[in-house]
Amino acid sequence: MENKELLLAEDCCANYNVEYNFLEMLQQHDLIEIKSISKQQFLHVDALKKLERMLRLYYDLNINIEGIEAINNLLLRIKNQQQEIVYLKNKLKIYESK
Repeated sequence: MENKELLLAEDCCANYNVEYNFLEMLQQHDLIEIKSISKQQFLHVDALKKLERMLRLYYDLNINIEGIEAINNLLLRIKNQQQEIVYLKNKLKIYESK
């Protein structure tokens, strides 16, 4: 993983105006991954969209971390089921064309 794809967690906290302990709570619940490099904490660029969603849930909708974890798991299940539906539709088209 290149360092270009990593953002300093401290900068993310300043940008989103949140405390670092919020990021730590998310990491403890396996909702985000924080990487330690040379005693500094980093987030992957791809995690920002997910982080923004969790910030809105937590601060705007007052959903606790456990609720965010449940929502995240449900969204993951929906995504997996949607992928499976696409796969099955494609497989069905193969049999229909014969």
